[in-house]
Amino acid sequence: MVSEGVFALGLARRGFTLAELLVVMAILGIIAATSTPWMITYWRSATLRAAAEELTAGLNRARHLAISQNQSVCVEVTGGQYRFRVGGCGAAFWTGAGTGTNGFFALANRVTVAANANPVFDYLGAATPAATLTVTNPQGGATRNVVVSASGRVQIQ
Repeated sequence: MVSEGVFALGLARRGFTLAELLVVMAILGIIAATSTPWMITYWRSATLRAAAEELTAGLNRARHLAISQNQSVCVEVTGGQYRFRVGGCGAAFWTGAGTGTNGFFALANRVTVAANANPVFDYLGAATPAATLTVTNPQGGATRNVVVSASGRVQIQ
């Protein structure tokens, strides 16, 4: 008799009705539609931040190369990319891990870099001239600055 009572109350049925499934799908659609612009903005800013950090690591690599080679290293910025020239800005370009055959380092996700001057690190790690390198995300045009101070310190602003 108890099982008939449970069955009569509808507690023994299994599955979802079409109306319940449609309500859940509508809620998921609303959440997806409202969060998509936020996710795109986050993705673009994270891409830009990562490119600035990648450039900072590259500039610190040039500084360490100048110290270890005991000679100046010029960071040449051209065409949205950068490369090192060991011995000054007129010397031959340096190739190594992470460079193409022409010595250029390319930032990920087609992010480009421009500079107001090409910093040259000396054998002590100082930079002449101090420079500001601007990283630009092609999707949206947002920018971030990487500053090389005269002491050779590299930081993101």
